[in-house]
Amino acid sequence: MDNETYIEEFTTWLEVKGYRPGTVRQYLYDVRRFLSWIKRSADAVTSEDIWRYMTYLRRKLHLSDRTLLRRIASLRTFYRFMEQRGYVKQNPVDVERPRVRRALPSVLTREEVEKLIESAEDERDRLILRTLYVTGMRVSELCELTWDRVNLEDGVILVRSGKGGKDRVVLIDADTTKLLADLKASSGNSNGRVFPVSPRTVQRIVKAAAKRAGINKKVTPHTLRHSLATHLLEAGADIRAIQELLGHASLSTTQIYTHVSTRHLKREYGKLFQSS
Repeated sequence: MDNETYIEEFTTWLEVKGYRPGTVRQYLYDVRRFLSWIKRSADAVTSEDIWRYMTYLRRKLHLSDRTLLRRIASLRTFYRFMEQRGYVKQNPVDVERPRVRRALPSVLTREEVEKLIESAEDERDRLILRTLYVTGMRVSELCELTWDRVNLEDGVILVRSGKGGKDRVVLIDADTTKLLADLKASSGNSNGRVFPVSPRTVQRIVKAAAKRAGINKKVTPHTLRHSLATHLLEAGADIRAIQELLGHASLSTTQIYTHVSTRHLKREYGKLFQSS
């Protein structure tokens, strides 16, 4: 079987398992890059080949540890598929993971967040930035969010997480809820996407707003997610509740109103997002 056929089957395997479209694209990109480099059938790759590729990525391309880890993760998933299908006897990606030097995330102050939002070009862009911040959603989650997952009455959003395809609940403050309700009423589309834009477009919106605001930091959509977590922690929120909010732990939708940490987080939202 040729490599392209393996990749086609791998694509189907990922989709059936519920991997997000962005994750599928990234895996396919990484696998294609490797197979283009190795110039050999995917079923003939050895652990030694993986080591050689890692060395090439690090010494020749000077990739960061995080990028290297992502490439390895993509290949590990690909060869797990190959092993399950019986195309290889064992997964050759049995290598020690390089240690990652953890850099502190870039975080904005509350004043900088407000300035960033106010500096967006129009009302839609301001609402995009505000929603990213108050929910802590990933940019891909925001772009895929549909109205049927937004409960304006209770001020909650059900997010399809990228981690294993599990749902989690995020909260929205009263002001953002009203703005979203206005958007829904004016759009006339109660079933489609809330913000029908691409992640790249959101990245450009953030970058442009940061430039207008005169913020001399590297600001990305993920910066708003980090900033929310930091501000909640400073306000006294339980760290475990923040982990659940960010999707680092599963949260059953049936426990939303009874879960102790979530109730505590609701109280902290009330403190943090008070209507002026």
